[in-house]
Amino acid sequence: TTTTTRRRRRRRRTNDNINNRSNSTNNSRFHRVSLLRAVLKNGDKKEDEDADKEQQIQQQRRVLTTEEENERTMFARTSSSLVSKTKSNSNTAARKEVPNIYGIPRDAVFAPLAGLLVSQFVLYIGVGVLLPALPLYAQSIGLSQSANGLVISAPALAMLILNVPTGQMADRYGRKPVMIAGLGIMAVADIGTALAKTMVFLIPTRLLLGVGRAACEGGDRAYLADLTKRVPEKRGIITAAQAMVHGFGLVIGPLIGGSALDEYGPATAFYVVGFAAVGTAIGYAFLPETLSESERSTDEDFFGSADDNDDGDANNAANNNGNTMPSFLKFLNLKNMTKRDKKSNLGKLLKDPDQRLLLTCAAANSFGFVAKLTVIPLFASGQLHATSLQVGELFSLTALLGLATAPVSGLLSDAIGKRWVLTGSHALCALGLAVGSGSEDLETLRLAVGCWGIGCAAAGPAVNALAQEIAPKGGEGESLTLPKTAADIVFLVGPIILGGANDLTDSQGAGILITAAIAGVASIVCAYGAVTYKKPPQRFG
Repeated sequence: TTTTTRRRRRRRRTNDNINNRSNSTNNSRFHRVSLLRAVLKNGDKKEDEDADKEQQIQQQRRVLTTEEENERTMFARTSSSLVSKTKSNSNTAARKEVPNIYGIPRDAVFAPLAGLLVSQFVLYIGVGVLLPALPLYAQSIGLSQSANGLVISAPALAMLILNVPTGQMADRYGRKPVMIAGLGIMAVADIGTALAKTMVFLIPTRLLLGVGRAACEGGDRAYLADLTKRVPEKRGIITAAQAMVHGFGLVIGPLIGGSALDEYGPATAFYVVGFAAVGTAIGYAFLPETLSESERSTDEDFFGSADDNDDGDANNAANNNGNTMPSFLKFLNLKNMTKRDKKSNLGKLLKDPDQRLLLTCAAANSFGFVAKLTVIPLFASGQLHATSLQVGELFSLTALLGLATAPVSGLLSDAIGKRWVLTGSHALCALGLAVGSGSEDLETLRLAVGCWGIGCAAAGPAVNALAQEIAPKGGEGESLTLPKTAADIVFLVGPIILGGANDLTDSQGAGILITAAIAGVASIVCAYGAVTYKKPPQRFG
């Protein structure tokens, strides 16, 4: 029994220990689980708090962003309003400070244009005085008709050589210096012509006249182009205004010249032209320069850089006592001028169909003017027995009729296009000259030559406006000399061609008929150009 009781006690203690250990283990596990749950609960709470803080921060950022956007919008609206008001005020002030005259800015265009045209009016009065005196002067010193043709062609030869270089000079040194220098040379040449009595002295003075004309006309063409580019929509009317001024001078000049010839002799006309050139130069001196320093070409553009010499001439010149070739000698260096890698764009310009059309029109106009100076006066005096006074009246009549045509031509050039105006004007020239070649009385000749004068006057502004329109930026002087160069070639060979045609056919009207045919060809070329012309798209901004 005692043993059994002890065994029961041991079992009881063992079970109690086991239960205690189990309870302790369970309590420990429960404690760890509770602790873990508390940690997780605290972690979740902290994460929730962090999320709440992040949401609050984002909300504050949204509020600040919205406020900033509103402030920026208000600032932009205020700034645009202020800018628009400033622009409006500046435009209003500009309109008040720089008023327009017939749609042309007064200070930028109208004032220099008026000064240019008034100065040219003086010059063209002198030219008008000379026109009827030129053939009579050759006869008064005993020159033959062939020698007279050589005298007329001599200035064209000099201009043919120098038109492009003087145009480049106008792009390099400015318009005014070239214009004024050319007028000074013209004055010296005209006075020298009046003093010359033989071909030995007469030819050099006429060549010198061509030098002066190349410089003067290259400069004033570029000057006018600068003005028209400031108001391109008024290009036609501006060139028409110039043609009208020239026409007035050519109307008044022959009347003065006719009286002076009878009173003082033909040489007087050359003195008048010389003094007119001096007066024009004085007027040009007061004009503002239109070519700014930043727009001018450089010496390398004009003369070519030393690096462009492939054969090392520039290096040799630089190593020769440390001296380089002076700019003026570079200019006269024909090898340097004719290198195709220089800045001259003649080849590129001649590939332009518009430039070729322009040259055709300029050549046709020049043939008509050559006929007016040579075969038409000979036809009037030889075939119709007109007096010198009647020949002078013929010059004035064509100029007077041209006055009414020039402004109409300018308006039509802006309205329907320059190519269509050139088409109609050359067709009118061809008609008038064709009728004139068969005239049997002086009245018919006056009507025919008047018809030619109207067509020629209409073509002049359109040719000038087209030349200014297609002139490339930065090369206006060179580009605008091309039509003049074509005209000078015609002046060089035209008197020989037209006079030779009269001699070969033994007819006083053959040269006039050839001129009519040339005008007809020019009309056809212009019509083709007008039909195939595609207006370039406008560029905004």
